[in-house]
Amino acid sequence: MPLIIFSGLPSSGKSTRASKLKELLELKISQLNNSNQGTYLNDRVILHSDESLGIIKEQYRESLTEKSLRGLQMSAVKRDLSKNQIVILDSPAYIKGFRYQLHCEAKNLGTSICIVYIISSKDQCLKFNSKRLSNDQWDETLLKQLCMRFEEPDGNSRWDSPLIPIAFDDENFQINNIDNLNSSFNKIWDSIINSKLKKSNIVTLLKPATQTNYLNELDKLTQSVLIKINESINLNIMGRIKIEDDLFFEINENYSIAKLQRIRRSFINLNKLRSLDIDRIIPLFVEYLSTNLNRE
Repeated sequence: MPLIIFSGLPSSGKSTRASKLKELLELKISQLNNSNQGTYLNDRVILHSDESLGIIKEQYRESLTEKSLRGLQMSAVKRDLSKNQIVILDSPAYIKGFRYQLHCEAKNLGTSICIVYIISSKDQCLKFNSKRLSNDQWDETLLKQLCMRFEEPDGNSRWDSPLIPIAFDDENFQINNIDNLNSSFNKIWDSIINSKLKKSNIVTLLKPATQTNYLNELDKLTQSVLIKINESINLNIMGRIKIEDDLFFEINENYSIAKLQRIRRSFINLNKLRSLDIDRIIPLFVEYLSTNLNRE
């Protein structure tokens, strides 16, 4: 069943809206099941949030711990996406690459997906944050850093579509508006339940490649990533570099070509018999590369 991803700045009101959405979905399902319309939905609504996954705010400060958080969130989504469950992910989801990975997972499972974007300015988020209990506040410096890192969802991108924008002060997200066709809730409902699921295309669900072609692609694509990284190292470019339109890699001055090649060979040995979808090779390799470089 559908995956609903909340995205937005810290303290924009995501968690409040995500909890309310879970309540409204359960109410809507109950109403349909108790009606005489002949409709029956045997659906359970699961909400994953930083709180439910044991994630603390300080873990967003460093890139290494932040990557592990995304892995934890991804694992929870993959575990619970199933025929009879609606999954809501309440997280900042501020990196395009992470939203793209979630999009691919949903499409590979043949389920619908939508992005709920809570729109709020940095100043408004700082104001909301100051009103929270002291033990629940974001560190102001960290909140500002996350605002700078935020990659705003774009409804024209397939991985951010359908996009449901909701203003932080939208009052239509209430139980008494559950049957209002123009409410934000019903826009979400239409996008995940009433709309026809788009067929998986070649980008998100590829036909199995022959073993020879797959190994060639595995070798070629992983090598293309190292070429981009090596070019930046040779030009003494450190920090974040672009691998693809929505995929980035963090370069450290301690990375050597020999170390990169060793990790690449390890990745190829692990995956040469698995036949990964071709479009997932580069994102998975970049994640594997980052994880293993930070361990050494």
